[in-house]
Amino acid sequence: MKKIVTILLVAAAGISASAQTWQDAYWFTDYNYGGTARTVGMGNAVTAIGGDPGTLVFNPAGSAVAAYSQFSVTPGITFSASSAQGLALTSSDGNAQPVGFGDKVNTGYARVKMPNISYIASFDTGRRRGLKRFSFGFSFNSTNNYTSRFNAAGINQDNSYAASLASSADGFSQEVMGKEDWFYDKDPYRMPAWVDMVGYRSGMINGVVGTDGTYIALTETMDQQGNFRLAAPVYQQYGLQSTGFKSDFLFNFALNFSDRFYMGANVGITNLNYNQVRYWRESPANEAEFPTIAYADGTTARFSSLLMQENFRDSGTGLYLKVGFLWRPVPFLRLAAAVQTPTMLHITERYGYKGQVTLSDRVSPSAKSPEDEWTYKLRSPMRVNAGLAFSIGTLAVLSADYEMANYGKARFATNASDDSSFMESYFSGPNRDIAEQLGFSHMLRAGMEVKVHPAVSVRAGYNLTTDADRYSESPVRHAFSLGAGYASNGPFYMDMAVRLRTTPKEYYIPYEYYYAPDPEKYYAKEIRDDILTPEIAVRAFMVDALLTVGWRF
Repeated sequence: MKKIVTILLVAAAGISASAQTWQDAYWFTDYNYGGTARTVGMGNAVTAIGGDPGTLVFNPAGSAVAAYSQFSVTPGITFSASSAQGLALTSSDGNAQPVGFGDKVNTGYARVKMPNISYIASFDTGRRRGLKRFSFGFSFNSTNNYTSRFNAAGINQDNSYAASLASSADGFSQEVMGKEDWFYDKDPYRMPAWVDMVGYRSGMINGVVGTDGTYIALTETMDQQGNFRLAAPVYQQYGLQSTGFKSDFLFNFALNFSDRFYMGANVGITNLNYNQVRYWRESPANEAEFPTIAYADGTTARFSSLLMQENFRDSGTGLYLKVGFLWRPVPFLRLAAAVQTPTMLHITERYGYKGQVTLSDRVSPSAKSPEDEWTYKLRSPMRVNAGLAFSIGTLAVLSADYEMANYGKARFATNASDDSSFMESYFSGPNRDIAEQLGFSHMLRAGMEVKVHPAVSVRAGYNLTTDADRYSESPVRHAFSLGAGYASNGPFYMDMAVRLRTTPKEYYIPYEYYYAPDPEKYYAKEIRDDILTPEIAVRAFMVDALLTVGWRF
């Protein structure tokens, strides 16, 4: 099935050309919990544990378990390692052949984080039975970590990124392509995409002489019949780097009844901060093979390299309520559950492009778009989790959790200030895709803690998370953790943990070629399926290291 691509949806009011997709909805509403070093060391299987500040995000009742107040801070570092390589693709004649990015490229990346900061104030009522204690708490806890980076490279003998820009720009007049008005105030549906405009203004693509709406890439040549082809093999590089986090600011209240039943509630403020940089770089595999370019001023030059960069940022906030309980029917067993309401995230999106061309013996042009900004809403699904924990005297604790969310219920929505009829129509497609593509994700967590000395504990944990994507080729994610803790008879305690997280194999298509089936509607284009463009497979894993320092009083 051919994918219909609308090249631009930019209104004079500044509505962004960047599209929201079911992948975005999943990416921004998914959870990969941080925590304190103790909770992470136990695989975050702590719904029925309580006591530690890191348990609040899983079960609000947990803050009432401990008979003391406490403060803790947890710095950490995340290391991402990836491997990227282009795939061999099957052409229409049934033959498999590699198309660019054939080199295997390994990339490492590290970022310092603050997964958790918490404070719990506990108050004794003086009663022996009934309401014995109540607590107030505040916690900042990471719920997703967007640290990642990959790079891909290799020689392409068939097509190029610059040529894909030319195919996308075909049909748009050179006057509009080179005009300074980035927010074209005439017919917004007839405006080129910003990336195409940057490509034209930086010289990656140029208008064909004698036409006003046909473009040729710097990497292409035209034969006598007017057909375009790659001038010579190009060395391509493509990469993506993301940073940021999703975190919850929790305001907690909990009650302790007779040291047997605990109940609590969180008012949570979700904070989303996501930054992504993508780049496309092309240069001749052999510069001497590229023909010289003759310019109107009589000079000549050869293509040396081009670089396009996209900068993308999302930030948002949302509010939710979470309630939970923890019950000790017998001293060695704890049962618990919690429910979290959907969160309506109010998101601000910003993006822009900049491009640079390098030529031999000629001043290199460059171009930069302004930064566009628009806002929308994204509703995350309800979350439900339950847990149980067994204690073996004071020697050990074994715990297990189950958590569930239906990502098919996520939805994009318009802000009240937007043109509702336009935006509701704009979001109808992505929302339909969410319902069709996404479903339930199930998370199983298991953990253990063993005292090897009155002041020293060791911990281990495991997570299994099923992918909400109904058609995922890698339907399961795994996480393994180890930890240790020290707690003397005094107020000070310290914990440390290391966690390894696997991610499903991901596939990226750096560029496509386009055509307009209706010349009168050149701004609504289809992806050409007769041209094999590169596809890159990326495997990655993450390592988190955390250290918690805390005081009890």
